[in-house]
Amino acid sequence: MKKVVVTLCVALMCAVSLSAQPSQDPTTAPKPAPTDKNTMSIAGNWTISMDYGQGPKDIAAVMKLDGKKLTGMLSTEVGDTALEGEFAEGKANFAISIDAGGGAMQLTFTLTMKDADNITGTMGGAMGDIPFVGKRVKG
Repeated sequence: MKKVVVTLCVALMCAVSLSAQPSQDPTTAPKPAPTDKNTMSIAGNWTISMDYGQGPKDIAAVMKLDGKKLTGMLSTEVGDTALEGEFAEGKANFAISIDAGGGAMQLTFTLTMKDADNITGTMGGAMGDIPFVGKRVKG
C-alpha cells in the first residue's frame, strides 16, 4: 500500500510540473529569417578559395552589379583580371580571359549564393571544372 501511495505522489508531482511549464505556440515562435535569393546581392568584396592542383589558393574578387550585369575584378599573385557576366536569383555566371603562356585562355565561373556571405561554384576551362567556395569580406 505504501508503494502505491508513493508511486501516485510521484506521478502527481510530474503531472503538476509538466502542466506548470508554459507551452510554446508554434504560430508565435520566432522563425529564422528566410534566405531570399531574389534580395541577395553578389556585389562586394569576396575571397574565393580553390585548389587547381598546386594546393589551395585564394583569389580576391571585387564584384559590382548594374541591374543583372555583373562586372568586377579577380586578383591573384600574378595580376588582376576583369570579369563580366550576369547575376540573377542568387546565381552568377561570368568569364575571364587569361594569358596562358603565349595564348589567351577563357575561364568560366558559375556560382550560387548559399546565403548573403557564402558562395560555392565551379571554374571551367581547358583543364575541366574546379570547385570553389567563397566568403564575403566584411568591412
